[in-house]
Amino acid sequence: MRRIELLINGIVQGVGFRPFVYRLAQQNNITGFVKNTMDGVLIQAQGRESDIENFIYLIKNSPPPKAKIKEIFVKPVTLVKKEHKFAILKSDGYYRHRLEIPPDIATCKNCVREIHDPKNHRYLYPFTNCVDCGPRFTIIRNLPYDRENTSMNKFKMCPVCEKEYNSPSNRRFHAQTNCCGICGPKYFLADSKGNEIASGTLAIKRAARLLVEGKIIALKGIGGFHIACNAFSTESIKRLRVRKNREEKPFALMSKDTKIIEKYCIVSPVEKEYLLSSSAPIVLLQKKKRAKWCEEIAPHNNYLGIMLPYAPLHYLIFAFEPDLELLVMTSGNYSEQPICTENQQALKLLSKIVDFFLFHDREIVSGCDDSVMRVLPDGKIQMIRRSRGFAPESITLPFKFKKSVLGCGGNMKNTFSFVSNDTLYMSHHVGDIDSPEAFENYTSSIMRYAKILRISPEIVAYDAHPEYMSTVLATTPDFFYKAKKIKVYHHHAHICSCMVENRLENRKVIGIAFDGTGYGQDGTLWGSEFLVCDYSGFERIAHLRPIRLAGSQQAIKEIWRIAIAYLIDTFGDEYREYGFKFLKQVNKEQLSLVEKMIKVGMNSPYSSGMGRFFDAVCCICGIRNKINYEGQAAAELEAILYQDNSENPYEFELVKVEGMFIIDHRKVVRSIVKDIMNKVPSSKISYKFHLTIVRMVFDLCRIISKETDIRDIVLSGGSFQNAFLSVRIRQILEENGFNVYSHSLIPPNDACISVGQCAIAGFKSF
Repeated sequence: MRRIELLINGIVQGVGFRPFVYRLAQQNNITGFVKNTMDGVLIQAQGRESDIENFIYLIKNSPPPKAKIKEIFVKPVTLVKKEHKFAILKSDGYYRHRLEIPPDIATCKNCVREIHDPKNHRYLYPFTNCVDCGPRFTIIRNLPYDRENTSMNKFKMCPVCEKEYNSPSNRRFHAQTNCCGICGPKYFLADSKGNEIASGTLAIKRAARLLVEGKIIALKGIGGFHIACNAFSTESIKRLRVRKNREEKPFALMSKDTKIIEKYCIVSPVEKEYLLSSSAPIVLLQKKKRAKWCEEIAPHNNYLGIMLPYAPLHYLIFAFEPDLELLVMTSGNYSEQPICTENQQALKLLSKIVDFFLFHDREIVSGCDDSVMRVLPDGKIQMIRRSRGFAPESITLPFKFKKSVLGCGGNMKNTFSFVSNDTLYMSHHVGDIDSPEAFENYTSSIMRYAKILRISPEIVAYDAHPEYMSTVLATTPDFFYKAKKIKVYHHHAHICSCMVENRLENRKVIGIAFDGTGYGQDGTLWGSEFLVCDYSGFERIAHLRPIRLAGSQQAIKEIWRIAIAYLIDTFGDEYREYGFKFLKQVNKEQLSLVEKMIKVGMNSPYSSGMGRFFDAVCCICGIRNKINYEGQAAAELEAILYQDNSENPYEFELVKVEGMFIIDHRKVVRSIVKDIMNKVPSSKISYKFHLTIVRMVFDLCRIISKETDIRDIVLSGGSFQNAFLSVRIRQILEENGFNVYSHSLIPPNDACISVGQCAIAGFKSF
């Protein structure tokens, strides 16, 4: 006989791990106990040598589906006499290593069957869940993951649910969210003024009928409110766009099932696998030609963002109205505001957008948007927004830090990250944090994570841009006032985040960071960076020739201003002689003012962003003058791209100035204008332009590699959300013997900044 203690950390709470261990103990004649602790799951197991060995083997090799074991610490302990059973004990505050916060899990097949079964205790109940599914992160107030530490604590289990909870053979054995229609949360339907119309099952039935009739409804779900309407009601979608102030940004869709999706989109086996996964993200799928009806949903875009039902509510809405096939399901907020999570908050903020509300009475502790991802043409996964179903799952670093770190992230697509020892916790998607409401949500989210993870950071890392709200918060004296504050440059953080994701140790790489804007060491706006760097520092080797942004932030929205800057830089005042289509839509007085601003540098900072180059080309080609959401111009330029293998990239020049390579864009702009004058289709110009960027990257990598003997290339930045660029650049570099590292489960956009900040600041603290 022997007795051992196992401390298991990773995602082992909220995934049915204790019931799983209990059943293994029963099967192997093991006595002892299992309990949740502040650090994971603690087990003491006593039995015969062979039974103990088999017990450990099964824990390691056949854990519950959503469990992710990171470490198992095993040690012998003293035998306990007269012990006759194995028990699940009450959780305690035992703490030794690291914590994990389980992400939310989509409704499992067993629970879906139950809500559709008239003979089942949970027939039509919209909060049905078990140990294998349901909310986790969004309802947790504290760890360990026990009912009293969640927003389910106010719902006392009825005798039937309690019996299930205490029965080892039941799927709901120790399911912390266990409930039913008698003892659990409830839905109720209200009009736009908050007057209750119906409750329970009737509320959901009425809501489904209203959606068929073309109404817009705010649905309270797992991580916040969705605004929903019938995807085939063009009038509803138009009304929603006007009310939500969302002119052209694509809406996400929820489909009844995969058969419906396959009617309108091309779906690969990998894409289908992710759609059906327990994370249930929005997957960007290529439209079929027959999907012309959806132009209002995703204008000038070749893709639709679609997800499947992931909560019982969604299944019930589709079941009550069989004619409903697709719903628009967009975040319950005004554009660029945080998602609404509270009933009164939603009533106040969304009443002018929606016709009705479908509320429930369970608190959402942490708001959490849907995750968004895509499968690139070469089969590689790319996360666009890492949130529900994925966050806040931790990342194991390729090194250990002696001090805890907080990375505050950027200003747009914000996430923040905490590091303790060798574990990094990247937050869910917080989003843009410029507005007072968004900034308050950002600040409170940081404090919530710090409390749950029990981390008081000794180092706070922040972006070098002095006007970012994340920087303002980080540099406030009383914000973690004992912590050392470390400034990190934007594009260095981009590259190091990708190094972390790919578990690269501290070694020199060639980092390519392409995006729209990032504050540089010289005070200008960078974004086309070729860096030689490691976690300790970086050297800027090459970038695009800078141009002026007339009106600064205004130019990023009115991209004709950027086009003017590129044209003046290339042709001088003669650019007007070409009679560009876009100039006809610009006020003459405004045009003269912008020209003057560019020439004298008035409120016109220098920018070398790759995203700005795409903006300019999009406008010069006559595709659009203004954008309504970030990245729109680049996305539409990519959308029209027509591949013709007979075409070649445009010529460009590399000019070395004081040891720095400047990519001179002027030859490219002249060639594009020549093609426009020769009436070459914009689709071909787009293709040739994209090939040019690929060629720039390849040529510079060869040059830099020859000078430095570095063969590792790291790609990061929002421009790599462009599928053509991402695949072609990786392909040409790998074909020529380079080792290429890119993002997969961390987004390449500014969501990754906080990860890189943590890594860099941690190394600077040594």
